[in-house]
Amino acid sequence: MRGVVVIDQPVEDRVVGWHVNVGEGLESTMAGAWVLPSDDDRIARLLVGRVLVTTEKAALRFGRGADVGALAMAIVAETSALDTAFAAHVASLPSSKRSLVTPRWPRIPTRPRAEVAGDPLASDALTLARWVSQLLAVWDRIEKERLTRPFLAVRGGELARALPPGWATTDALPLAA
Repeated sequence: MRGVVVIDQPVEDRVVGWHVNVGEGLESTMAGAWVLPSDDDRIARLLVGRVLVTTEKAALRFGRGADVGALAMAIVAETSALDTAFAAHVASLPSSKRSLVTPRWPRIPTRPRAEVAGDPLASDALTLARWVSQLLAVWDRIEKERLTRPFLAVRGGELARALPPGWATTDALPLAA
């Protein structure tokens, strides 16, 4: 399973991380958190093979990472494309068969909601991680809805996609050897 890791370095001597799992049928996508000294050797291993999302402060050390706002917009764009595909399918049907129920897509959170963590150093990372988690849960629901309609399943394949098309395809760190 491929996942996402949100990284923050709120102070010089600490790094905060939140793992967010990606995949179908997860009860919770929030998979783990850690606050480590900034020189801890485990940090690199905790990032390997995951899509990296960084806060502004962590970007100085870890690089830009994937854009969570772009994830939200990728979900909006794909939902719009699915709506267009649905409308085209309905239009192609004889008028006597045009009674299909329009898909009810979940609300897509396009902005994060500020979160407060037990350790105040972890609040910014938690805010981003929860937003990623919410977006991935919405994406999972959209994919389930898409797959229940054979005429929509052709858009994107017959299996659920872990991430929306075009998001974070190049932002994963290399897998461990």
